[in-house]
Amino acid sequence: MIDTDYLGVVMGLDFVALDFETANRAPSSACAVGGVRVRDGKVVEEFHSLIRPPEDHDEFEPGNVRVHGIRSSDVTRAPRWPELYPQLRDFIGDDVVVGHNAAFDTSVLLNTCGAYDIDWPVLNVVCTLRLARAALRLPSYSLPWVAEHLDVPAFDHHDPLADARASALVLLALAAGVSAGSVDELTKRLAVPSTVTWTDSDDALFAALAAEGDAIVGAGFAGEVVCFTGALKLMVRNRARELVVEQGGTWQDGVTRTTTILVTGDFDDRTFRPGAAFSSKLAKAFTQIENGQQLEIITEEAFVTRMSIGEEELRAKIAANGGRSKVPDWVVTQAANGPTDGEFWDWYRAALAHPAGRAVGGEPCVWCASPVPVKAHWIHRERHVCGVHCNERLKRGARRAWERAGIAMPVPSGTDPVWN
Repeated sequence: MIDTDYLGVVMGLDFVALDFETANRAPSSACAVGGVRVRDGKVVEEFHSLIRPPEDHDEFEPGNVRVHGIRSSDVTRAPRWPELYPQLRDFIGDDVVVGHNAAFDTSVLLNTCGAYDIDWPVLNVVCTLRLARAALRLPSYSLPWVAEHLDVPAFDHHDPLADARASALVLLALAAGVSAGSVDELTKRLAVPSTVTWTDSDDALFAALAAEGDAIVGAGFAGEVVCFTGALKLMVRNRARELVVEQGGTWQDGVTRTTTILVTGDFDDRTFRPGAAFSSKLAKAFTQIENGQQLEIITEEAFVTRMSIGEEELRAKIAANGGRSKVPDWVVTQAANGPTDGEFWDWYRAALAHPAGRAVGGEPCVWCASPVPVKAHWIHRERHVCGVHCNERLKRGARRAWERAGIAMPVPSGTDPVWN
């Protein structure tokens, strides 16, 4: 048990903090997970494991290895996700899930489930990054900066268990700072609501996604004025500027009084921490923040993560579009014609497989009409869906259609990954 007495009285705070690391930029490439369970403001149990990433998403990219230090050779004997996930799900139970930049960790969990056709869990998620932005005034809201400001003990950043512990202690410290006696009370006092991975209303919203109309784009930098400093490693600077504009923001060459985000290419998520040596442009930014300017400094990795479309923006876009059900007729036809006395997984895969065969890339997604990526997971290419979100919608819609059609489905065995 970790001593949290220095935080003061935080009785009543119960949650599970999670942190994931990935082998590459694919959110389904989970290679390690750490978790801590908190009861009455005390860390009482821990969960940690390396993970063998899914096939097709198991390349360990140098940038990821540089950050977390995990290599392909480290996970050769680690469990795959279908073996590990039931243990993690039991560890989470019905608790609120807490993470620093929780949108990333939730995305990894859901996408890795999607790579194995495991149904998404319904989780209530709270983000300490968003809470810290609401409660504190800092030059950066990455975990090391927030932790140091709140006197959280030093930790090995990007070790998933260490990050999960630090995220838990950050939440406890923020709760103590506003005298919140529960996670729900904390989110209300800081006006940062929790999010849910899937709700009953989502089925209706996602079924209404129109096949026509504008492509869904991210809004990660809407209203922001972004400046870049240092050498970017993942892209050239002109492309980064284009992405800012595509995400609803504007860019500028130098840090001014109107700059709201400074992206530094000189550091990664491990090295950008208090006490490092900073360039003159970064030093100027620190001074402007001290003088009251609303300016946040982020790494290139955080810049890329922030470009992901937010769930709230996605739901609003879908709700505004209207449309029709997207369950293709062949999903019902193939299910009715398939064998009902064989293995469940064989029947299920055959029912959802696109009649035209596996997509090669560029074919329209059967749910949202966006192009199927060339490097999409084989399950998504087999069904002609663009990614894990549309695959989940297709699966849920198919089950409703099968029920309405009175189709008798084979009974899944205890080892089938799709039913839980």
